[in-house]
Amino acid sequence: MIKKIRHLYKKYDWFTIIIVLLFMHTMSAGLLLVFDYQTFAQETFAKTLWKGTWWFFVTATTVGYGDVVPQSVPGQIIAIFDMIFGIGLMATAIGAGADKLIERRKIRVRGLKQLNLKNHIVILGGGAIQKVTTLIKEIRNDPFYCRTDLVVCTDVYEENPFGDEVEYVRGSIGSEDVITRACIADADFVIIYGYTDEETILTTLAVDELNRQAFTTVYIRDRANIRHIDRINKARIAHRLIDGKQYNRIKVITRLNDLMLAREISNPDLSEVMRLLIDSSSGDTFFSIKAWPGLDKSIPVPYVRQMLRSTDAHALLVGIKRDEDGSIVMNPGENLEVYPNDHLFVIAQHRPDVDWVTLILSESE
Repeated sequence: MIKKIRHLYKKYDWFTIIIVLLFMHTMSAGLLLVFDYQTFAQETFAKTLWKGTWWFFVTATTVGYGDVVPQSVPGQIIAIFDMIFGIGLMATAIGAGADKLIERRKIRVRGLKQLNLKNHIVILGGGAIQKVTTLIKEIRNDPFYCRTDLVVCTDVYEENPFGDEVEYVRGSIGSEDVITRACIADADFVIIYGYTDEETILTTLAVDELNRQAFTTVYIRDRANIRHIDRINKARIAHRLIDGKQYNRIKVITRLNDLMLAREISNPDLSEVMRLLIDSSSGDTFFSIKAWPGLDKSIPVPYVRQMLRSTDAHALLVGIKRDEDGSIVMNPGENLEVYPNDHLFVIAQHRPDVDWVTLILSESE
């Protein structure tokens, strides 16, 4: 216990001040009860102590209500010492506390704070502030994640340019210090967007060591480098067999612009349509939802289309990802069956909140 007090004494000046202030209060309260008991005497001993405490802090903060005044000469002498030393210590304690809060604020704004988060979203990199702001806006537009803690890690900015709603960690995105301060090990979602594919791949390897269960998305500029992410995914499959745990496959996002250049020739305005469908602020956009989890029932595509269109989001089914093997079917045919936990890709006004049980029962009738 003594060692702990000494450690706090060396580490925190404000802690020392508070200890001295409390010790001084205890001493003066005890002496006043001895030499000026009649002034502070109440029905119970607890109320008497509280009256002394009230007087001390009113005096030490220079408020001076005057509702309690020592009457005896010894009591007044004790009060003089409280005024001289108590006021100075109280002002010092308040100033030290304010300095501590300002220091913590500076550390947080400069991205030097060790965070303490769980189940949050981490953006590693992102480049220019406009790109990162767009990513943040898209995340916040989704009602599922609008309240999820969000962390941006980059070495571009001296201070957090994204506001208090976004935590900022400054440093190289692949460094152990940065991913530790960002609590990568406890994150639910990770987005990796390095300046180069090499930085993205190295950062992905670092994240993979700490958290294989997070839903991880990486941006790769050169499609030839996708093979490196594929190797990490293959290693995850091997770890899954050894550990017996379910690890998410890392998703790769690549540039669409070069593909659009060729497609635009024979399909005018196709790139603009794609941009509108990806941008959630422009109206209807893409969403991915899970098909009736927990219900052991397969349903033909035509009925699934009807159920989705009947929701308030007026969703349009455009694709299915099979839960069994991960294969994706775009524009599914009318003869296909949809199974529980398949992922449905839809275009909708907002993310559909589907009451599958009610819809399936109504279709059965």
